[in-house]
Amino acid sequence: MSPAPVRPVRPGTLRGAALARRLDPTSLRLFRAAVEERSLAAAAEREAIALSAASRRIAELEDRLGSALLRRHDRGVTPTAAGEALMTHLGGLFDLFDRIGADMDAFAAGERGHVRLHANMSAVSGFLPEALAGFLPGHSGIRLTLEERYSADILRAVASGAADLGLVSGTLPAPGLHVTPWREDRLAVVLPAGHPLLDRVVVAFADLDGVPFVGQSEETALQKLFRARAAAQGVTLNERVNVSGFDGVRRMVEAGLGAAILPTTAAQPYAAVMRIGLRPLSDSWALRPLVIVTRAPSTLSAAARILIAHLTRAAG
Repeated sequence: MSPAPVRPVRPGTLRGAALARRLDPTSLRLFRAAVEERSLAAAAEREAIALSAASRRIAELEDRLGSALLRRHDRGVTPTAAGEALMTHLGGLFDLFDRIGADMDAFAAGERGHVRLHANMSAVSGFLPEALAGFLPGHSGIRLTLEERYSADILRAVASGAADLGLVSGTLPAPGLHVTPWREDRLAVVLPAGHPLLDRVVVAFADLDGVPFVGQSEETALQKLFRARAAAQGVTLNERVNVSGFDGVRRMVEAGLGAAILPTTAAQPYAAVMRIGLRPLSDSWALRPLVIVTRAPSTLSAAARILIAHLTRAAG
């Protein structure tokens, strides 16, 4: 016997967001089951729904979409061209539903998980400690592992999966990673007590031309930035000494070995107890973005998403 004709449906009028609001996950699962089982009766049994209710749901779904989705035969059903097109979307859609369910289960279970966070020196010495102090007491089920790394190393760790998220300088490219703005980090010139430049209200990078300079390790995003700006602006960066951490920079400046540039948060708290002085760096690039980098958001665990939500909310 030849196949029964496709059931006519009225033309669809809902599109975009309006259509999405009318789509019923139960009916979509039922439709997928019907295509996979090639039987509406078998699909109804698989989804634990009465056959009459299953038939009504499919008919309503077809009406909403404005297209017939199933071709009825004596021995079952097969998808129409529109039904085949719909099937191509359902795998990703139900994967999303599963991830939503997993995330909600994580919340219901008390927000449990392990997050591997890598952060650069600017974040660790500046905004991050306070942000984490406000996070960990209220999320005892989340175990956090924090490692301080150079920004370039952090980008590689996140891309390879060795870290779940990273806090890095926004001045570095992050190809293939998802970037979320976090904070703005203002730079300041750090000078030994009594240095002539302390007579100025602000100091420009050009004012450091030829001045003995305390630099950082060449792997740091800051040192790369200083050298790039020196080359672009024709400034001689007289690097007398290079050290690996902010504490070493402060001590070298205090000893009179040269001027330096540090994030304000890494220098200002020490100005009252060390023989150093600060002046704002007046160049436009002195306001430096700090960003959160991750792989695709859909791959993140619920615990990682909870931490990111806290960090961005605390920065608001």
